[in-house]
Amino acid sequence: MVLSSSAEIWRGIERKDSQKQTELLKWQLQVREPIHRFSDMKAGDHLVRKSSSLGGLTQYEHHFICIGSNREGQPKIVHYYNTKANASKQMIPTSCLGSGTASEQLGIVQEMTLPHKDFITNEDELQAEGREVERVVWPEQLQRFSVREVISRALKRKDEKFYNLVKNNCESFVMWCLCGLNISLQVTPGVKAFCHTLSGAVRSIWHFLQQIPKVVSELLDDFAVPFGRGATRSAVGQAAPRAVSKVGVGVGAAVTVILEAVMAGNDIHNAYKKWDDGILIKSREEFIKEVTDIVLLAFSRSLGSIAGMVIGQILIPIPVVGGLVGAVLGVLGGHVVGKFISETSTKTLACLIESVIEQLLEKIHDVMKSAKHLSGAPTPTLS
Repeated sequence: MVLSSSAEIWRGIERKDSQKQTELLKWQLQVREPIHRFSDMKAGDHLVRKSSSLGGLTQYEHHFICIGSNREGQPKIVHYYNTKANASKQMIPTSCLGSGTASEQLGIVQEMTLPHKDFITNEDELQAEGREVERVVWPEQLQRFSVREVISRALKRKDEKFYNLVKNNCESFVMWCLCGLNISLQVTPGVKAFCHTLSGAVRSIWHFLQQIPKVVSELLDDFAVPFGRGATRSAVGQAAPRAVSKVGVGVGAAVTVILEAVMAGNDIHNAYKKWDDGILIKSREEFIKEVTDIVLLAFSRSLGSIAGMVIGQILIPIPVVGGLVGAVLGVLGGHVVGKFISETSTKTLACLIESVIEQLLEKIHDVMKSAKHLSGAPTPTLS
C-alpha cells in the first residue's frame, strides 16, 4: 500500500534524473541509530552493517531489511548476500560462459534469522569496531510504503540472482523495497568507473584462458612449416619472420566471436527474465536499452580482441606471445571503449530502435486491419 501522505513528494522525486535523486536521498538519509540488541530491530527497518575490503582500504556498508521476528523473538532479515565460499561455487558452473554470467551469481536475495553463522553470530558483533550495525532513519515524509508493503516487496524478490555491484546490489535492493527506486547511494561515478574497469580486467583474464585453442593452433602451425620443408631450423626461427599467423588469428577470432555471442545471448536471456518479472526492467524501452548495451559491449570486445591479436603479433613478432598479449589487452580496451559508448549513446540508440519497432507494429496493425475487412474477424490489439 502506497502512503498517500508521501505520494506527491515521490512523484516529484521520480521526475528527477538519477544524479539528483541520489543527492537528495543522501542528504535526507544521514541520520542513523545504533543497534545494540537483536530486539532493537523492528519490522520494516532499513539496516546497515559497516564493513571494509582490500585490507581496510575501502569502506562500505552492507544493507539489509528486517521483516519481523520468529516466535522466539529473533529478528528475520532479507538481503542480497552470499558467503565467499558459496559465491565461488556459484561461479564454477557458469565460468565457461565468461565473467558476465558468473558475476551475477555473487549475490542471492535470501532470508535469514539472526543470529546466523554466516552473517552476525551474536549480539556482541552488533557494535564491534568497524562492523557496527545501524538503523537508517527515514523522514516521515519520505516513507512511501506501509511496513506490510515493504515486507511484501522484499519477499517478492527472494531467491533472485541478478546481483550487480553497480546496478543491483544490496543497497539498491533495500532502496527498491522501501521507495521503489533501484538506486545505490554508495555507487559514485568513481566507484562506477572502477567497477567497469575491473569488469573489463576480469573479462580479459577469462579471454586469456579461453584463447588456448588459438595458442595450440599457432604452435602446430609454427612446427608444421619447418618440418614440412625438411628444414633444420627451429619452429621459432621459422615463425618469427611470419609476424602474423593466419591460422592463429583465424582461430582466435572465431573463439572470441563465438564466446562473446554465447555470453551476449545468455545476458539477453537474463534481461528478458528481468523484463518478464517487471521489477528491474519495467518496459520494452528499458529492455531494448539493456539489450543495446549488451550487444555494444560484445561487439566492442570482439573487435578489440581481433585488432589486438593482429597488432600484437606485428609489434611482438614472437610466436603465440604477441597475439595473446594483444588479444587480452584488446578485450580490456574494447570493454572500456564499449562502456564509454554505452554510457553516451545507448539511450539514444534504444529510443531509435523503439521508434522503428513502433512503426513496424503500426504497419502490421494496418495490414491486419485491412485483412479484417476481408474476413470479417476482429482485429487483435498489438502491444
